[in-house]
Amino acid sequence: MRGSIPSCAAAFAVALIAACPLATASAGEPERPAAAVEQPSFLHILTDDQTIDSLDLMAKTKRLLVRRGTRFTDYNTVQPLCCPSRATFLTGQYPHNHGVLSNLFPYGYAAMDFSRTLYTALDGAGYRTGWIGKVLNAEGGAGIEPAPGFDDWLVPLHAEEGADMFDYQLSDNGEIRTFTGDYQNSVYADRARDFITAAGDQPFILTLSVHSPHWSPCPGNIRQRCPPQPAPRDLGTFAGTTYPFGADFTGNRAARRTANRYWRRELESLQSVDRIVGSLVAQLRRSGRLDDTYVIFQSDNGMLHGEHGVFDKNVPWDRSVRVPLVIRGPGFTAGARRGDLTANVDVPATILDAAGVSPPLPPDGYSLLGDHRRHALLLERLIGSRRPSHKPGGRPWLQLKTSAGWAFWRDETTGRLHLYDRDLDPREVHNVAARHPQVVRRLEARMDAAADCADPCP
Repeated sequence: MRGSIPSCAAAFAVALIAACPLATASAGEPERPAAAVEQPSFLHILTDDQTIDSLDLMAKTKRLLVRRGTRFTDYNTVQPLCCPSRATFLTGQYPHNHGVLSNLFPYGYAAMDFSRTLYTALDGAGYRTGWIGKVLNAEGGAGIEPAPGFDDWLVPLHAEEGADMFDYQLSDNGEIRTFTGDYQNSVYADRARDFITAAGDQPFILTLSVHSPHWSPCPGNIRQRCPPQPAPRDLGTFAGTTYPFGADFTGNRAARRTANRYWRRELESLQSVDRIVGSLVAQLRRSGRLDDTYVIFQSDNGMLHGEHGVFDKNVPWDRSVRVPLVIRGPGFTAGARRGDLTANVDVPATILDAAGVSPPLPPDGYSLLGDHRRHALLLERLIGSRRPSHKPGGRPWLQLKTSAGWAFWRDETTGRLHLYDRDLDPREVHNVAARHPQVVRRLEARMDAAADCADPCP
């Protein structure tokens, strides 16, 4: 049956978790029962705006995760934007179901219901739970108080868009702390190591959500975009490296220089993340926890650097929606590559499946430990397109990818249809919608039928 835990230990988990509370126990309540020894732990490392190409330039991550785990080469974020993507990880649902549709009020942090998430479910099952780094773009005082289900909470404040990596404020379990001169990723790494040590033998789930390689605010203008800020030791280490331009790049020489400048800083900013991966895997090994811990590495969304005339995300093009995912742990073959259609709704489903814990909400995804393989995948951007209460803006769209190799989408602001053969044209340069009207009609009907999908989606 779909909508329940799709593979191992489902019946046992449902019976066990039915009696477990979903919210963090408050002071004075009975202590939660310890989780079973057999339950695995989860270390989730989440980057921001990382492209599929940059993963190959992270040496430790390749050696410790890619070669020791499974790399998903057609992994997609169902909406390629920070807040909707992170809300999908927390809930296991599509944006049209969890309601976080953009980064901005009222559809960003304010739209997120933290009372029933992956973390409340695992917290209620006896897990030690923690979040370090960016959750959703904070609005006003949002994010100061820990959300339900978290035992440890170290979250940046005023994270509307870019972040200064050397001058920032964090909520440390509700206490505001100001940092000046301490590189943010180093602070996060220290806290992550402390969290794993404090867990002892208790199963845990920890998300380490770094800002890298997202752009940073320019000095004196927080709305203007400047390249990412690497750790000082990494600055200049990729001098001369050029962006992997393809046939979809439409810019002039100045645009190429801009892409190269950002690309070098992005790669440099990811080197501190690469060291975090190495240090945390080493700590798990020393503590004897590595073999029963799933290490999950992914990006929240991709980023275009001038492809199709776009320097941004939240668009349907390949480099926006297709992102890195690597999982090391029981059930994921070392050195394997999986090319089937997968999505960020699948990661929380996988975690709950591996833990033997019931989903806190009707799941829209599939466990990657199971045998299910998609024939089609829905991707979406909704504001201005499908909800009359939302103001028009941007370039809203719906997209359907198929296992047969098609990428089809409709630009709902113009009505233009796009169809690409991803096998022959992976950079999506040649729109063949006019050449294949029957394929367009068939895929458009399938896409519209799936548009309001739930429990599960295609």
